Parts: sequence; structure tokens; C-alpha cells
Amino acid sequence: MVKAAEEMGKNERIQQEANHLIEQLASGNMNLGKGSKNLFKDINYLRGDNGARVFFRQTKDGIEILEKASKANEQKVINLLHKLYD
Repeated sequence: MVKAAEEMGKNERIQQEANHLIEQLASGNMNLGKGSKNLFKDINYLRGDNGARVFFRQTKDGIEILEKASKANEQKVINLLHKLYD
């Protein structure tokens, strides 16, 4: 997953957007960017206007960030999340 995050991080604008989504999510805002969608089971994701994706799940301890991605590598990250959590 680190490789996917590094790919996404090459675009600073998308990286900043993902970080902003995470900050807002941490403060309790679950409906930002283009909204929150369920991917499968308890895994959800946020989509930013510039292509950032943040995959997360809610646990008894709070929000767990699973991965960050860009629109360009979104499917690769989704496939990996299915392998790990489905």
C-alpha cells in the first residue's frame, strides 16, 4: 500500500486535498468533498474534487485510515483493499 500512497503523493495538489479530507474526517465531518460512499463491508471512502481518495473504516476506537489514493490509482488500491479485508 505504501507504493500506492507514494504514487498519489507525486501530485502535491492531490496529496494536500487528501490530507484536508483526513483532517476534516478526524473532526467528525463525514460528508465532505464529493461525499462518503461505502466500498464494501465496513470500508468507506471519500472522494475529493481534485481526485484524492481516502479509504477508511469506523472502529470502536474511532476512524481508521486505511489508504490514500488518487483517481488514477484508485482501482489498484480498491483491489488491494478487497484482498486484505474482504
